[in-house]
Amino acid sequence: MQTEMLFVVQNEHTDELGHLNHVAAVRMLEQARDDWYHACGLYTDDPNRYGTVIVNVNYDYHNECFVGEQLRVTTTPERMGTKSIVLSHKILKPNEEAAVSGKAISVVMDMYERVVIPVPECIAIHFAKSG
Repeated sequence: MQTEMLFVVQNEHTDELGHLNHVAAVRMLEQARDDWYHACGLYTDDPNRYGTVIVNVNYDYHNECFVGEQLRVTTTPERMGTKSIVLSHKILKPNEEAAVSGKAISVVMDMYERVVIPVPECIAIHFAKSG
């Protein structure tokens, strides 16, 4: 399952050069990732039970983005282990060129027990089975 979110670059998202600041880009990607988890139903039963934790993140910046541009952020499942998942992200400009791309590796924690748990079924079903 791929999710998409739209963002419009605002003045507060830019740096001194007038383009999208890397911190604002990471916040957009974080919001898009959280939207993906919600779409999976991770927080449906008990919103406080589970939390996701980033264990590795790697983003590449390809093109500048400017105030007023509407950006499309995609989140796509890429790979799953026993306790971790890899989500692929892209921030696409209005002309569909990639502005930012990369991957985030996350785990899910049981927040009551404070332990990392195996990937919940509501997330696991969105990853292609290999073999």
